[in-house]
Amino acid sequence: MRKTSVEARPSTNAAVERRSSTRSGRGRVFIASSVLAASSVACGSGSFEGPDASGGASTSAGASASGTASTSGGRNASAGANSGAGAGGSTGGMTGSGGAAGASGNGGAGRGGSARGGAGSGGAAGVTGGECASATRLWHEDFETGDYSRWTSNTYGNAWGNDCQSNAVATERAVSGTRSQRSEITCAYTAEENVHRGYGGLQFNGDDVLPGYTNTGEGIDAPYGVVNTFHSWLDTDTVFENGTWFSFWTVNSSCDWSEPVLTLGLEDSARRLAAAHYAAGAGGERIFLPGAPAFPLGRWVRITIYLNYHDQVLHVWQDGQQVSRVTFDRPRTTICQWHWGAYASGDNDDLVLFEDDNSIWKLDQRWTDFSVEPWFGGSVSACNAP
Repeated sequence: MRKTSVEARPSTNAAVERRSSTRSGRGRVFIASSVLAASSVACGSGSFEGPDASGGASTSAGASASGTASTSGGRNASAGANSGAGAGGSTGGMTGSGGAAGASGNGGAGRGGSARGGAGSGGAAGVTGGECASATRLWHEDFETGDYSRWTSNTYGNAWGNDCQSNAVATERAVSGTRSQRSEITCAYTAEENVHRGYGGLQFNGDDVLPGYTNTGEGIDAPYGVVNTFHSWLDTDTVFENGTWFSFWTVNSSCDWSEPVLTLGLEDSARRLAAAHYAAGAGGERIFLPGAPAFPLGRWVRITIYLNYHDQVLHVWQDGQQVSRVTFDRPRTTICQWHWGAYASGDNDDLVLFEDDNSIWKLDQRWTDFSVEPWFGGSVSACNAP
């Protein structure tokens, strides 16, 4: 791939790489006002911002992405700290205004500032201490069913490859309940593109998970983005470098897998969670935040990903710490195909992966403070969990 300059505003000392190439369960949850956005002009100071508010992430992206701009896919086709809407009608609101009928009348209209009038002044539908903003859970998996009935794939690919790969629902360890998904690789695999593919997949039709692959149609349309949180436990002696890689997560905007994927995995000896294939199309950029941690082995790790194909940005958190932010270029704005599991270069030969508590949320408001992990049902309070 050719390298080229791409405009960005990286954080101080952030590691930046710019690249280009030639080209179910469902329910609604409401996010506590302590993390709502300050105003329509607070483009990064509040966590949530309403439909009429400006803001969002102008972000960028880092080190070399593993693999090529792959279009490989499924089996059958191949994250406002400074001004949350506090109790007593403090700043914040869905349109960047203060709380409607806020007790102290704080929150200037459209600016999230101090009071501009009597009690209740400020923006319509402003969020105060007792109100919440909405998001929709599109899908979740805790493996407690003991099967893959919530998946489009209806399998985790145990039949893939040779006798070196295996996977199944297991009771050895779990984040919640008693079960998780366990995948293992015990030797190298050189056939079929020299790649291990032990994973489960979803295809969406709008906001709905399909019961079987069609590889046609349109996926999730999420102008305010989606959030995917899942938990992984990795055991391996592998040093990821020189083309040896492992991917936890893959998405594709195109239902027929005709566009390049986006992936998240491990690609070098620093062992940081690294997005890959962001460089396809007109090019993208990845920034690792200062102090971005290595992915720890031998324990549960929570991974949260904010993904927005409208704004073409991606943010990654590990156990609440922001790891990276990424920009990419794709012609579509929807998100159709997803998979998680043991997707790895064929030279991996000693690896065990456990996965648990996986969920996808569609945001109904703009998330604006990416220093805050949007962990629904966790650090972000759910007022009305499904």
